[in-house]
Amino acid sequence: MRRLHSIDSIRGLAALAVIYAHTVEFGLKTRLGPFPAEQAVLAGLTEWLDLGKIAVTMFFAVSGFVVPFSLFKPSRRPILAFAISRFFRLYPAYWLSIPCGLLVLFVWAGRDIPALLVPANITMLQQFVGVENIIGLYWTLQIELIFYGLCVALFAMGHLDRRGSVVATTLLMIAAAVVLAGLRYHLQRKVPVAVPLALAVMLWGLCLRYHVFERRPGWGGALALVTGALVCAVPLVSVLAYGRDMGFQENWMKYTITYWLAMALFWLLSVGLRIEGRVFVYLGAISYSIYLFGPVVQVVLEHALAGYEAVIPIHLFAGATALATVAVAALVYRWIEAPAIDLGRTITRRIIEQPAPVAAPAPALGRSEP
Repeated sequence: MRRLHSIDSIRGLAALAVIYAHTVEFGLKTRLGPFPAEQAVLAGLTEWLDLGKIAVTMFFAVSGFVVPFSLFKPSRRPILAFAISRFFRLYPAYWLSIPCGLLVLFVWAGRDIPALLVPANITMLQQFVGVENIIGLYWTLQIELIFYGLCVALFAMGHLDRRGSVVATTLLMIAAAVVLAGLRYHLQRKVPVAVPLALAVMLWGLCLRYHVFERRPGWGGALALVTGALVCAVPLVSVLAYGRDMGFQENWMKYTITYWLAMALFWLLSVGLRIEGRVFVYLGAISYSIYLFGPVVQVVLEHALAGYEAVIPIHLFAGATALATVAVAALVYRWIEAPAIDLGRTITRRIIEQPAPVAAPAPALGRSEP
């Protein structure tokens, strides 16, 4: 299966966008830097755009574009091979980020560490049992796990590459998002609206792959239907779920623009403007570590900034955070991620992909064995 370098580039750009969004948020909150104009422009932009959520939504689309096709690789036991591959892709670097996050976000901050915090986070299932994420961005990884389970279920039923099934599942996710948004509106309580909406975006990415890159007949209509449903549903979900601010600086127009722009950018960068430069592709390769360790690096640099907030411009801080995070991510990828991925492939080849033993010929009837 061919490697899509432009999709790797989207990963890299999205990871850097997450860092930029978080550093800008910190800069505005602390009035970082000597340039009031810089702060005013960024404050105006962030009032209507959530760059971090745009980037995360693009990550979800990338997952839908790439991950399901791992199940179609030739294998005697494709689901087990998929599980091994995903485990070694996600968990080793994630486990390394846990002690780093504990040190920087809990110990340095003087926060108590609940008894179940570390054991629950090790599983990556902490939010399913009501335990806090050590690093806030972990919430997206739990949605990834749900998507993996959804892909496996569709694959096991033979429906992962069937238009009707993929479209029906996507529409079901969109309907679930609308229902949950309605519950949030009436109950005025946080409910997981983002989960089904993110799954719908992932399945939209799958439809886009089938139509544009795999050129499967009939998928153009499926893509048009799913795209139209998502574009129309996002404002409704936004108004119901985020029309009232529950203390999280939520804004339905900002939420709508964020999702629309994320879909448009992903379409542009995957179909139209395909970026395949070596630097961007490499950033895509290490994007998972950039994503995991960006918040940790940022807090370390925030501590280093103490006393110099008035003279460090926001964009200088953002650039320094990005460069430092890329350096850390390159090391993590070199010594943790890449070896773990290779180990997963080795285990898959030895346990699953090895040819079945050739059975010895049955002895002829009426003759004794030697």
